[in-house]
Amino acid sequence: MPGAGDLSRVVALSALVAGGSAVAVSGQPAVVVREEFDAGLDGWEQVRLDRRQTSYTTAAAGGDQVLVATSENSAAAFVRELETPVPARATMRWRWRVTASLTENERERERRGDDYAARVFVTFGGEPFDRSTRALSYVWAGREQIGARYRNPVAKNVATIVLQSGDGAAGRWVREQRDLVRDYREAFGEDPPEITGIAVLVDTDDTSSSAISWFDDFVLEVQPAESGRVQLDDHLDFDGLIPR
Repeated sequence: MPGAGDLSRVVALSALVAGGSAVAVSGQPAVVVREEFDAGLDGWEQVRLDRRQTSYTTAAAGGDQVLVATSENSAAAFVRELETPVPARATMRWRWRVTASLTENERERERRGDDYAARVFVTFGGEPFDRSTRALSYVWAGREQIGARYRNPVAKNVATIVLQSGDGAAGRWVREQRDLVRDYREAFGEDPPEITGIAVLVDTDDTSSSAISWFDDFVLEVQPAESGRVQLDDHLDFDGLIPR
């Protein structure tokens, strides 16, 4: 059972989130995003990366509403912009599913093969998908080995990390959890700035192929490096906000 201090913190957070405001946090972790897509796609926007758009919609799956991305020789990201302080720690969890990976793509590290059945981006320090903005790109690859890390061939500020590969888990939901600060340090050799967005991308334009993928249950938890203001998700419940 939470103590009086924990309950006071939750009451204060609930009042602020109800108004869509930021909350001051002193070295304590806070759930910045909890996205289950039950309330639709408010807060997300599409960023076109090609003349053809990827379709992003919600659909029922196993009793839940999930995000469904359909790409037909197209590339467009689906982005949620954020405002967070510089993190001392940051953890993101989500689940995803692909119908099939792009196993015929033999050039995933090259510009002409820069396609994946599913990607999840976290952007740092700048506007999402600006060429100067650094990002971690977690991918479901077709052929690359799980655990492989390399720079995106088009945007050198994007570090690719392969979490799933091939069709061994295709058709099943797979849960992921990442330590964003550690991944950023390993990719860029320094501590990260503030987190500015999360995004999904299903793109098939470079290989003239197609893919359908699902995403759900995004949770981003941030512990600020110093006292700061965290913009909390308007749709949060408070199960994740009481320190255990």
